[in-house]
Amino acid sequence: MPTVRKNAKKGTAKKATPKAPARTRSAAKLFSRREAAVLADVPLKTVDKAIEENVVKARRLRAGTLLDADDVMALAVIGKAGFPLKSQTKRTIRRWLHEAQPYRPGKASELSLSDVVVIRLDPEFRTLVDQMMGYREDRLRFIESNPDIRQGEPVIAGTRLPVRAVAERVKGGDSIDDLLDDYPHISRKAFQTASIYAQSHPRRGRPARPWRDA
Repeated sequence: MPTVRKNAKKGTAKKATPKAPARTRSAAKLFSRREAAVLADVPLKTVDKAIEENVVKARRLRAGTLLDADDVMALAVIGKAGFPLKSQTKRTIRRWLHEAQPYRPGKASELSLSDVVVIRLDPEFRTLVDQMMGYREDRLRFIESNPDIRQGEPVIAGTRLPVRAVAERVKGGDSIDDLLDDYPHISRKAFQTASIYAQSHPRRGRPARPWRDA
C-alpha cells in the first residue's frame, strides 16, 4: 500500500437470462461512493470529504454519485498517508495518478510533495489496482438482479443465493473456503465479488442527502 517517507534530500441477451443490476454504459466503468470506500479501504466520510473538496471528480448520473478508477486510487493513497493532507496536496496526488500512472510497471512510483515529504507506492498498491479493475468487470459477470428471483434482490448469477447472505457469513467468521465447501458449483471469484458488492450496497435506511445516493 502507499507509504509516506520524510526525506531530508527529497452480444444479444436472451429474454430468459437474468439481468444484472441496472447500470448505464457510462456508469459501467465507474464506482459508487460505497464501492470506492470498500476498495480503497477508507471510511465513507473520507470519500464524502474528497467529493466536497473537489479532490475527486464525482459524476452525478442517474445511477448515483460515481467515481472513476483514478479517484479510488487517490482515496487509497490519501487514506494511507498517515497524517492530514491539505486539499491542494490531495488534488496533486489525484492528478499524479491520472497523468503519470505510477502503478504501471516501469513507471516512477514516487511523488515529491516537498523537500522533505515523498509519496511512494509500494508493490502492494499494484494488488489494489488489480483487485479494483477485476471487481469492476466481475460485478457485471457475477451479480444479477431479476424481479422473478427473490423479488429483484441481488444474487450470484445463475443461482438464488443473495449476495448479502454471502457477506453475512463472511462477517460471521466463515472463510471463502467454507463457502466453496457448501456451494462447490460457485467460483471463488464469484464469492469474492459478492462480498465486496454486498458491503458497498447495504440495504437502504433512512433517506440520504440528495447527492449521497449511491
